[in-house]
Amino acid sequence: MDRYDIIIIGSGPAGATFARLLDDRYRILLVDRRPLHKSAQKVIKNCGGLIAPDAQKALASFGLSLPVNILVTPQTFAVETLDFDNDMIKSYQRHYMNVDRELFDRWLLSLCDTKNIKKSFSSHFISAKKSAEGYVVTLRKEKQQQDVFAPIIVGADGANSKVKKDLVGARKENEPLRYVSIQEWFKNETDLNRYVAIFDSEISDFYSWIIPKEQYIIFGSAIKEGDDVMRLHELQKKKLARYGYSLNKPIKKSGSYILRPKSSKDISLGIDDVALIGEAAGFISPTSAEGISYAMISGAKLAHALNEDREHFAAIYKENTASLRFNITKKILKYPFMYNKIVRKIIFQIGIGALDTNQR
Repeated sequence: MDRYDIIIIGSGPAGATFARLLDDRYRILLVDRRPLHKSAQKVIKNCGGLIAPDAQKALASFGLSLPVNILVTPQTFAVETLDFDNDMIKSYQRHYMNVDRELFDRWLLSLCDTKNIKKSFSSHFISAKKSAEGYVVTLRKEKQQQDVFAPIIVGADGANSKVKKDLVGARKENEPLRYVSIQEWFKNETDLNRYVAIFDSEISDFYSWIIPKEQYIIFGSAIKEGDDVMRLHELQKKKLARYGYSLNKPIKKSGSYILRPKSSKDISLGIDDVALIGEAAGFISPTSAEGISYAMISGAKLAHALNEDREHFAAIYKENTASLRFNITKKILKYPFMYNKIVRKIIFQIGIGALDTNQR
């Protein structure tokens, strides 16, 4: 049985950042179910692939800049806000960097090419059994199972984290809301060159989006789990038609869960020698569902905690992430101004922060 100091489940921005910043004294296994070892294989990631200002700031704090090959056109400088509840449209200045999300993840992984990090792709986390010394982790790769050992497990496996479910457990009174995110890709037949955010309480108490990507556009919706997700997603497309958006004949479709914390108490950092980072921990914006910045920052803070003191890393990680939890609390306080249709109408009418543009 191969033995490691730390096993990381999930190699997205959280897992890759965490692995990269750990001291080389740690022997690390980085696991991901995606076939990222196959360079020619395209892996659909259910993400809009916009690097928001908070994520740009995080990259800058690491001394990183994006390579040009992961950027896609158009590069957007504004978001068009389409409010179905009030039948209003406003544009606001925002600078999102438009990227190919898979290439972004592969780039972050390329920064982890060190001798102390072993990568295992197309590997599924099946189970983990605790022993006196640590955890025996069972993985399945290409229909074969193998056991590996480590005293520490880190869950970086997203909103539907199996590490959290199996090893940490849920706290019914302090669990984030769960949404189903559906995304479809279409040919960009109208040369759409702007990011569109859609608010429509008939569809969701969250939002939908349209993002251009080269010759394609992505349409997605975040709909509360338990609602009639596909019917509401299709209804949103029909309603968008009257605004000139023709969303017919999807080329591909993907889906995933999105978490939405109600308070900072919804954040779960882990238990004992099992730690959670990124959306697995509940680190995601409750207003925009932006998670890349939280993923990278929480991964970095856990790495710093382990580098500082292996024995007491959990307490240090909790202290280090206090600012992230406070940031989420501030965004929760912002929620009424974005998602209350009466307040939103007043803000639109006053024009606070809006661009002076010719609307369609």
